[in-house]
Amino acid sequence: MKPPVPTERQVQAAVVDLFRQLGGRVCSLSQGYRPGGPRHGTTRQTKGLADLRVFFPARGVCADFEVKRPGGKVTPEQMEYGCLCESCGHPWACGGVSEAVELLRRLGFKVLPKVRSSDG
Repeated sequence: MKPPVPTERQVQAAVVDLFRQLGGRVCSLSQGYRPGGPRHGTTRQTKGLADLRVFFPARGVCADFEVKRPGGKVTPEQMEYGCLCESCGHPWACGGVSEAVELLRRLGFKVLPKVRSSDG
């Protein structure tokens, strides 16, 4: 039997845990979801803004991370935001734990802690 696909919330918890294990200060940029009404499903933030901004003060770097559960799709606005970040030298990545690990490697982390996988 195939294991269930983790929720985005579960993936985000694992990614945040990974960043924190390495001294990251994680800020959520999400304002939440507006149910019902004429603006159903909207937030007050710019479309495409990443879910997380993580600061590594000891290294003097920060990055944005868009959390996606396995099979999750990146919106055109999210891709545009990521390209804008990268074009200005600001690291950005999208996905789950494995993509967070790759981002950390890009930021110069050599040794990574044991992580709990919520990637699926």
